[in-house]
Amino acid sequence: MKRLMMAALAACVCATAAWAQDPGVTDKEIVVGATTPFTGPAGVLGYATAIGSQIAAAEINAAGGINGRMIKFVPEDDGYVPARTVQQVQKLIDVDKIFALTSASGAASTLAVLPMLEEKGIPSVTPLVASLATFDPVRKTHFGIGMAYRDASFDLMKFIAAKKPGLKWAVIVQDDESGIDQEVGFVRGAKELNQQVVNVQRHKRGQTDFSAEVLRVKESGANAIFLGTFPAMQASIIRESKKLGMNLFVSTLWLSHFPPMIDLVGEEGDGMLLYDFVPSLDDPSMAGFLALAKKHANPADLPKMNRYTAIGYVAMKVLAEGMKQCGRNLTRACTMAKLEGLKAFKTGIMPPISFSGKQHLSEVTGYPILLDMKQKKFLPYPR
Repeated sequence: MKRLMMAALAACVCATAAWAQDPGVTDKEIVVGATTPFTGPAGVLGYATAIGSQIAAAEINAAGGINGRMIKFVPEDDGYVPARTVQQVQKLIDVDKIFALTSASGAASTLAVLPMLEEKGIPSVTPLVASLATFDPVRKTHFGIGMAYRDASFDLMKFIAAKKPGLKWAVIVQDDESGIDQEVGFVRGAKELNQQVVNVQRHKRGQTDFSAEVLRVKESGANAIFLGTFPAMQASIIRESKKLGMNLFVSTLWLSHFPPMIDLVGEEGDGMLLYDFVPSLDDPSMAGFLALAKKHANPADLPKMNRYTAIGYVAMKVLAEGMKQCGRNLTRACTMAKLEGLKAFKTGIMPPISFSGKQHLSEVTGYPILLDMKQKKFLPYPR
């Protein structure tokens, strides 16, 4: 009997030691980090994302946590600067002892920290990155919410070609992984659908003066433009085109699908076409989510919410589901395995989320959205 008791005790000690190898987990708590831009050109997007993750964490904790453990959410501001992302992630690993990560800013920032996450085996579920450079090849630790920029911009071109064939297109994107992916998808779609692209340009991160780029668009004879850049840059390009007497048909992806864009572009943005996989916050389908936000978010943060709040919420819910399926014996390896096996997980505000061993970016579909300045709203495009 004594021998059996000693064997059982040894097994228990070994199991505890194996479990203890993963930082960020105690009997009562799981530490989840994030690094997003609260400041800089992407600040309005990153802060809204963190709000969504915080809402999800508060909702989960109010319901008893993850198998009895509460989520401690630790967000950091990286200003959309890859070097700062590296510093913040290192701090989250060394000081905060995170178990997992919900965001690592943009594509360049994510690529900068992926080696760190892979070395430590830290699972990450990011809502901010849709560049294929971070998902092809598949990284075991890295999962994403949304659809690839290339696929989305290709789908947008397909929709426009069916509705408005014969346009002469200019393309301006930011000169980074995210912008180039958008360019590649849009131009490929135009080529396959026999649509004319007469001008393609890339601008530097943080650029504010687009007079030269817009002049080249005018000289090319384009009457339509696809913008693969941040909202403030898009607004500058649209205003500059109006100064030059141009009446361009403007299209873009979800980067500008948030309320402040309405004020940024003003009347010049009327009729702007966007493509997204997340409904506008004032869509009737988002009523339940808004009720959760009012219950769990800081009241001062409610006016700062946008579609990125919804996707930040989804990222935390998806990560939590992977951890939940591991039971009390929670490990990073188990969490990643459960995420890889996630099938049609419903979050209530997006299409169901699925992953596989060969697909770590969720496969969802989007739809066109129109900026209507008369109502000052983003509306589903008339079918």
